[in-house]
This record gives sequence, structure tokens and C-alpha cells, in this order.
Amino acid sequence: MSDSCQSSESEILYLMEQIRHLREEVERLKREREDLIIALSTTAEHGDCIEAQLQEANQQLKVEVEVRRRTEMTLQTLMEAISKRKADLEIVVQTIMEHGDIMDTQWALKLSEMNKIASMDGLTQIPNRRRFDEHLAHQWKQMTRERSPICLILFDIDLFKQYNDTYGHLAGDDCLKQVAQVLNGCVHRPSDLTARYGGEEFAAILPQTSLEGAMEVAQRVQTEIANLKILHEKSSVSNYLTLSIGIASSIPTPEQSFSKLLDEADQYLYLAKQQGRDRIIFSSKKALRQ
Repeated sequence: MSDSCQSSESEILYLMEQIRHLREEVERLKREREDLIIALSTTAEHGDCIEAQLQEANQQLKVEVEVRRRTEMTLQTLMEAISKRKADLEIVVQTIMEHGDIMDTQWALKLSEMNKIASMDGLTQIPNRRRFDEHLAHQWKQMTRERSPICLILFDIDLFKQYNDTYGHLAGDDCLKQVAQVLNGCVHRPSDLTARYGGEEFAAILPQTSLEGAMEVAQRVQTEIANLKILHEKSSVSNYLTLSIGIASSIPTPEQSFSKLLDEADQYLYLAKQQGRDRIIFSSKKALRQ
């Protein structure tokens, strides 16, 4: 009887132990169930957000694909245009190579023509002040090397303002043209140059020319102007157009500048006008009058 009681007590203890394990298992399962419920709830709560993000990413990807497609099309078009332009340029280059000599000649002629235009006075069609300065500087250096004389003649139309006021600017322009033609006709050598010096003033550069030779040129110009008999009623000098003339002569040296020759010719021209106009001054004491 005692053994049966002990056996029953052991069974009861075993069962109670089993029940305790079962309860613990149940509690564990409950906790897992609660965790799953929480996880499912969280997934449900954020599912819409995740889906929206996925849709946005998908849409962005579609946009990028479309942009890439358009870029590729643009690049293709550009490559075709470049290819065509390259072909056109090759044709141009080929043409230039085939006709290079002709084009070089044409450009050289155009450049020469433009330089000529830039060096000419538009009204009188003789060299302008720019060309005068260039030529005088060049000839001064040349005469310095050669130790040869150079002469400069400055011409001024007497009382030209009164002429313009009396006969008008069109007549004044025609008068300037006639004086320029006379100067050109009196100076012949290739190294000589006549130019419009400014306004109603003209100049002649005479390299390798003595003072006597320059005086002959000045007298010839004065005579030709007198022969034109251009009426000038308001002149206090003559009834016809006259010129005042100053001549300077020098044998250049490396220490000198052509500006000294210019200053001297200008001084003599001033003296010619101061002493009554219509005359040639070639030194402070010597004068010739037509």
C-alpha cells in the first residue's frame, strides 16, 4: 500500500511538472503570437508607404529611361549633322586647295586695293596725311643711308576760307581737286610724293633733290596755278587763286629727325603768308614771288 501511494505521488509530480512545462510553452506561444500580431500590424501600417515609394521609384526610372532615349536620339541627330558638316568642310578644303593660287592672288589684290584706299585722300584722290608721314619717314632713313639731300615743300591756298564763303563748299572742293592735279602734274619721279597735308594745305616730298631743284618745282606749281585763273574776288592778294609756299632742305643724319624738316618748312610757309602771301620762302631771308 505504501508503494502504491509513492507511485501515485510520483505520477502526480510528473504530471504537475508536465503541466508547468505546457503552461510555459503556452506563454511562449502567446508572446510569439503577440509579436507576430505586432509585426503584421506594423507591416500593414507601412505597406502603403512602401508601395508608394516603389511606385515613385518605378515612375522615376521610366522618366530616366525616356530622357536617355531622347538624349540618344539628339546625339544621333548631332552626329549626322557633324558628319554632313564634315563632308561640306572637306569639299570647301578641297576647293581651296584646288583654287588656292587664284584665291591668294584675289586676296592680295583686295589687300593692295584696301591699302591704297586707306592711303588716299577721298576728295582729291592723291595720298593723304597718313601716307605722307609714312613716305617721309621712309625717305628720311633712305637719304640718311645714302647721305643725299631731301626737300619738303608745303603749299597753302591763300585765303581759302573766304573762297569757300564766297563760292560755296562745292566750288571749294573743286578748287582743291584742281590744285591736287597741278601738284601731280609737276612731280614725276617714282620716289617723289605729293599729298594733301590737311585742309587747304598740300605737300611734296622730293628725295635726292637739291634746294634749287625744289625751287624749280615750286615755281612750276605756282605758274600752273596762275594759268588756271581760278577767280577769287575776295582775295586781298590777287583776283585769282594763289598759293603761299615754304621750302625746307636737309641732308639727313642719324642724329636728326625728319620732324626738324617739317618744322622748318612750316616756318617758311608761315613767313610766306606773313610777308603778303603768293610767294615762295626757302629761308628766313630769301623769297620768290610770281
